[in-house]
Amino acid sequence: MITFSCAKVRVCLTFGFFFAAALTSVRDNSLGALSLLFCIAHELGHLLAMRVLGARVAEIRLYGGGISISAEDISTLGKPSQAAVYFAGPAVNLVLAAVLGGTAGAINLFLAVFNLLPLGYFDGGKLLALVCRRPLGVVSALCTAALAAVVILSAIRYPASLSPSSLMTLGFIVLSYFLDN
Repeated sequence: MITFSCAKVRVCLTFGFFFAAALTSVRDNSLGALSLLFCIAHELGHLLAMRVLGARVAEIRLYGGGISISAEDISTLGKPSQAAVYFAGPAVNLVLAAVLGGTAGAINLFLAVFNLLPLGYFDGGKLLALVCRRPLGVVSALCTAALAAVVILSAIRYPASLSPSSLMTLGFIVLSYFLDN
């Protein structure tokens, strides 16, 4: 892992991030690069919201599951401000989807919807937890099972379309579910 400080923020680059980026680009470099670029835009949305709302960014981590930005004092913000921080990333992707259209728009739409899934680790799970903490575990379990079923059925029905990145994504979702519970 490579760790350094930038403007008093700890930045961590893991081997898993570089591995995932390389594996994602195996089939088509441009789609992997575009996806990474739009993931960065998503996280910059969170970063901007944190800065505007007064949360101090503690760490930016680039790892096998993507990019994560954590704030030291996010829990001290009110629920509306926390919701704004959690929704800022998907909002950036929704705006980019509307403005760009085509393949770039589809990637952004996918990223927005994907990140709004009601899984504990994702933005949608964090938003749901702000509203009602209790059903989050059940909703996350059902959503994880449904996603796993879709990927498995797609692999059976369309084996040629199965990509390493879709398997990594499924693995990440399942792993994050078990780590959160």
